[in-house]
Amino acid sequence: MKENQIQKLLKPSYIKNEADNIVINNSCNRIVCAVGYPRIIQEGWLNKIISSNGNFDVSMFIEPSSIETIMNQLNSELVKQKSDLIASEQNGIINPSLKVQYEDTYHTLQKLQTGEEKLFNFSFYINAKAENKKELQLLTKRIETELNSIMIIPKIPYLKMKEAMQSIIPTGKDLLRIQRNIPSNALSACFPFTTSFLKLDEEGVMFGVNTNNNIPIILNQYSFTNYNGIVLGSSGGGKSFFVKLYIIRNLLKGMQTYIIDPQGEYSDLTEKYEGQTVKVSRESNTIINPLDLMERDFGDKILSLMDLFKIMFGELTEVQKNILDKALIETYKEKGIHPNHPDTWKQKPPKLSDLYKILEKEKKESSRLEKMTFDALLNRLRIYSEGSFSFLNKQTNLNLEKKLISFDIKDMPTQVKPTMMFLLLDFIYERTQKDRERKLIVVDEAWTLLRYGEHAEYLFKICKTARKFGAGLLIVTQEVNDLMNSKAGNTILANTAWKLLLRQEPAIIHELVEKFNLNQEEKNFILTAPAGEGLLFAMNDRLPIKVVASTQEHDIITTNPDELKKREILKAELKTENTLDEEVYQLQKNYYKASNLTEKQKKFLQTQGYTESRQMGLEQGGAFNYYISSPPGQESTDHAFLVQLIYEEIQKYTDKVVRYSVQKPDIEFIANEKRCAIEVETGTVLKDKNKLKTKLEQLKEFKEWFFVVTDTKLKKNYKKYGKTLSRVEVKQKIRELFKKKDIIKILQ
Repeated sequence: MKENQIQKLLKPSYIKNEADNIVINNSCNRIVCAVGYPRIIQEGWLNKIISSNGNFDVSMFIEPSSIETIMNQLNSELVKQKSDLIASEQNGIINPSLKVQYEDTYHTLQKLQTGEEKLFNFSFYINAKAENKKELQLLTKRIETELNSIMIIPKIPYLKMKEAMQSIIPTGKDLLRIQRNIPSNALSACFPFTTSFLKLDEEGVMFGVNTNNNIPIILNQYSFTNYNGIVLGSSGGGKSFFVKLYIIRNLLKGMQTYIIDPQGEYSDLTEKYEGQTVKVSRESNTIINPLDLMERDFGDKILSLMDLFKIMFGELTEVQKNILDKALIETYKEKGIHPNHPDTWKQKPPKLSDLYKILEKEKKESSRLEKMTFDALLNRLRIYSEGSFSFLNKQTNLNLEKKLISFDIKDMPTQVKPTMMFLLLDFIYERTQKDRERKLIVVDEAWTLLRYGEHAEYLFKICKTARKFGAGLLIVTQEVNDLMNSKAGNTILANTAWKLLLRQEPAIIHELVEKFNLNQEEKNFILTAPAGEGLLFAMNDRLPIKVVASTQEHDIITTNPDELKKREILKAELKTENTLDEEVYQLQKNYYKASNLTEKQKKFLQTQGYTESRQMGLEQGGAFNYYISSPPGQESTDHAFLVQLIYEEIQKYTDKVVRYSVQKPDIEFIANEKRCAIEVETGTVLKDKNKLKTKLEQLKEFKEWFFVVTDTKLKKNYKKYGKTLSRVEVKQKIRELFKKKDIIKILQ
């Protein structure tokens, strides 16, 4: 019978069956089976085994037991245990273990008779796998220790490794049959898939891996009570690395993402993923007009402006607020925008200079005491309307179209950066309310906002309401004190469904221990955690996490100065290589210099019919190895290579050049309005006088022609038939042919 093709693909090429292990191909395997179980177990009691480190497979076999047979066995066992118990009591011997066994058997029999329980035959095997027997021995000891810790008695089935291995592979056959009867409630507790480490949400993103067992932590923030998160960590702890990774993985799901980038760290990432970087600075064209309604409610805008003016002007008195409120309404009215007429709210908005003019106008009509208040407001506003910060005195100019938008405010003056961050937050928040699509708002270096009460309050407002519009806020900060020492900061902390706590400084560890209820082990962990490791608090779980990225992700998001410097050097080196890659893999040339090729490129060219050959060029010097495509017909490699070199040289002067493979001269071209021809010779035509005669007749039709020989020794043999050049003389001859044309042009 013909062997099944699948079997042929799957079967190993080498098997060696030994007493305590079985070697399959290059892998050493040892099966450990369970022969004893604890009396009482809890749900998920096998989690510790499943979550352990090590290369091993777990196999469980479950089959229902015959109820009639089991009932007879239990009745017999119950009678025997009762007899043993009575005999012990008559002899004055107290045997607690025998009494416990009797009670367990009695209760099991009782539940079986009432139908509360069923019995099953249960087998539990673990296959340890390693590259050599030394590693196999260490792994076996570790597995046996883990099994003993949960009261399972392990045993290695000596001389039965073949049957044990057949019981491990996924064929559903238990050939070892080391079984134990267990009731249904105990069987349900054997399923190990209850650990929170294994709750992988299909809609989620990978945050990292659990540092205890390397199991991926995949969570969907949009399934939490709110969609907000916060990343806390000291400088160098890996905050930016994680956030960039988080952004990339959300982008793969098509997430609309907005980034407020105070340090210009996200520009490369944005460019890589074809996003839009909006540079906002005093020299940029992109700006937000603080007085722009941006399609929002007039009353809400006035309240928002009051918060903004606190940042721009400092603390305001009630009188100053009242004056500003009246002046703002009057300023909008001057532009045809009225509080109670929504149809006017889309009119072109006023600028800060318009507000300044209204304040000046109202000052003239004010009392002497009021003039002092107006002067105070005008002095503060002047710097924004016509002073150093007058770049804010413009109409809004933002055109946002991409899924990923980064607002780069690195070059914004420090004094104005808080104002601009507030305006951007306000702009983004209003934009997110236009639909219910999922969105991510990233606020990096949030400590610059948290130091201002108005900013913190505004962040708090977004935290509380963003969920209604499908938006999640991600706050990144290294100044934990600014977050924890303010009422708004604590409220923000309470309204984030997940928190990532990276390495922290000892100065603030006491507050963190109290706030996050850290035990001593967790405290020590975040004090000494390497970059990219920390604690993830997600809803009711707290997980030790390590942030991991693929090589491609790491290259995009790394902020390590040494790695960035190496990347720039590598980019310069790869630029040339990439050009060559394109030429090679698209077969744009007939030959390639071997020293410029990688091994991969060489192998590719060989598969495409290119052969390696040592050739000389048109310059004086030694020969080099080239990969040359197979020439057509009977043409030799030497002939084809020299023809191609000459053809490329003529192309430097004219595009009126043609090369032929048979019958006609090898190369024809027009130089200085003269038809010219070149015949490349390897010496073979000298043996056929008729063929040589035919060639000479064809060449005489051209105004100028000459031979070029592949070997200098042949030059004297061809000279008697016509002008003959060696390969190193060709370039000079071609230059002379085209130089005459240049002289004529000059004379004309």
